[in-house]
Amino acid sequence: MISFMEPRHSNIVLIGFMGCGKSSIGRRLASSIGYTFTDSDDLITERHGRSISEIFASQGEEIFRNLETEELRGLTEHQNIVLATGGGAILRKENRELLHLIGRVVWLHANPETLFTRASRNRKRPLLEVENPRSTFNSLLESRLPVYEEAADLKIDATGLSHEQTLEEILDRLGFRSDARRSSGTNTD
Repeated sequence: MISFMEPRHSNIVLIGFMGCGKSSIGRRLASSIGYTFTDSDDLITERHGRSISEIFASQGEEIFRNLETEELRGLTEHQNIVLATGGGAILRKENRELLHLIGRVVWLHANPETLFTRASRNRKRPLLEVENPRSTFNSLLESRLPVYEEAADLKIDATGLSHEQTLEEILDRLGFRSDARRSSGTNTD
């Protein structure tokens, strides 16, 4: 069994489909445990000076996935980070291996209705910029679910949970105690 406190597993990697809350929850998680938050999509846009949608439109998904793999390779030596990945980062076997080198892989999951509602609020979703976004969404989700399952060390079902409740679930399942719990004296044992 892998110990979470081994150096290479001190990091937390959040995976999941678009709309599951990886970035929002990742920021809160990093703050609550004193880690640095990193978003792989943000790293790509900062390094290349273009949005994910622009990269998809001008260079295609394959080039974007290559850039994503490059960024993940660069994170394997980092410590004390919470990494939010793009929803498709798990599609490549190499990326799944890299994610496990980076840290403990936590899959944030929710039911399809919740995910679609959340994802639809964000106009920067290149994979949903199609004629029938709901159909595309459903197909993508269905094809990725087994890959998320395979890649995850831990699955968190966030259906019906607020971001705060999801954060608490992650902290509990990973064995962390949040600052709020410590300062309030709440006993979670």
